[in-house]
Amino acid sequence: MLDKYYRGETSLEEEKELKAAVSESKTKSAEKDIFSFYQKEAKVPDGLEDDLFAGIETQLVKKKSIRMQLYSVISAAAVVLIVLTVSLDVRNKRQTQLADQFFVMEQALFQVSESLQPEPEPDEMLILWVDDDVEIIIN
Repeated sequence: MLDKYYRGETSLEEEKELKAAVSESKTKSAEKDIFSFYQKEAKVPDGLEDDLFAGIETQLVKKKSIRMQLYSVISAAAVVLIVLTVSLDVRNKRQTQLADQFFVMEQALFQVSESLQPEPEPDEMLILWVDDDVEIIIN
């Protein structure tokens, strides 16, 4: 029966009979040691199921708290991004408005200065080029 067990050809009932026969025998054998070891190790400690479920619940709570922290950080980053975008847009609009107002003032001052300057007389000379040795003048 041991040969059949080692070949893996025994049924569960035959294995139970073999284990019972080997453990009842008075002689010391390797099979007796192996079967007694497996019998001791096969017992489930008390409270193992509760410990497993408690560990699973703890892990789930940790994952949920990490997820909530991550959502909080992402939400805060989104709010900062929105506020920054709006403030930059307002700043750009203000700068554009100031540039437009400056251009209008510049045009107005140019028109005022044109109206206040006397028109050049036709017999005045127009100087095109002045150098140490050469002057170009148009009448």
